[in-house]
Amino acid sequence: MAGFRNFMPEQEILLNEPLRIRGREAVLAALASHGGENCLWLFYHRPIPKRFLDGEPEASTHREEREYALLDAELNRFWPQSLCIQGHLLSFTSAGAVPLSGNGSQEDVPFRYFVEKGVGLGRLADIPQRDISVMHCAFEDSGIFSAFDPARPLGLSLAVGPESVELPIHQEHTVMLGTGPADERFTFKKPDGTECGYYLNGLFLHEFSAPTPEQERESAGQMRAQGLSDAQIANIQKSRRDACPKGHKLLVLAYEAEGDVQLSFYTKAYLNAAPEWKSGAASIAVLVSNGEKGPHGHREQCCCLGPVPETLAGQVELELFSFYRYLPEETIDLK
Repeated sequence: MAGFRNFMPEQEILLNEPLRIRGREAVLAALASHGGENCLWLFYHRPIPKRFLDGEPEASTHREEREYALLDAELNRFWPQSLCIQGHLLSFTSAGAVPLSGNGSQEDVPFRYFVEKGVGLGRLADIPQRDISVMHCAFEDSGIFSAFDPARPLGLSLAVGPESVELPIHQEHTVMLGTGPADERFTFKKPDGTECGYYLNGLFLHEFSAPTPEQERESAGQMRAQGLSDAQIANIQKSRRDACPKGHKLLVLAYEAEGDVQLSFYTKAYLNAAPEWKSGAASIAVLVSNGEKGPHGHREQCCCLGPVPETLAGQVELELFSFYRYLPEETIDLK
């Protein structure tokens, strides 16, 4: 929806149901048809980072850049997948969210409309308005408006799809380039207090193979089919070719983690360096392993730490920056 200044739904079903999902306080406000689009409207707690309030300064190091990215991902980790109401399943095709400005902007209009209709804020009433966002989740099935029976219970059930979230760790290691697997077991604490062990199986240099012309033609066709322009495709392919400059190789760390948890490592030199905005190439990537077990009995994984001079030797300072936690689908049954 481009704007909400004249927000006046043609059809609506007020839900007025508070809930807590993915650790967030929220309120299901209503189902509404407006401007040719059917949406679930909800309000939820989405605190605005202090750096945004202070003017959103640019990151001065890659460490700050990555920390900002983790925070942004945490704030945006709330995307409903479907809603069941009176046995009618609505699957969402898209979603968008905007924070309340509190200054009467058009983005605030749906919020004020539903509150005036009688939708309560529940625990959101104790939260500063700037830390509340309004989300609309679009669905195609408009039959719910004619099928809905106000005399029957709502029978609400909201589902949020599975996702992988990145959580910080910040543990330092000094690893000798070219050495084999070590027996030492390292550990870190997960948010729930449980311990996860991991092993460093070796740090080595990998010869980067630039894509062949045939591979570039094939990938260009795939990207073109997705709607990318020729200019966008050219920029993406150039960044891939420039991923490893002449005279450099890719620094790769092999590791195992209990439960096959995926870890993200960076060199300390990279984290402390200023971002290079001129390059669109990623500085770190996860290399897909073949699924084989490592010497410690867990799936061996590889983490690419970016290009380094091919003459690199000796010890390298690394940081286990974060790990990825899988969140299964979550369903909240309301009434």
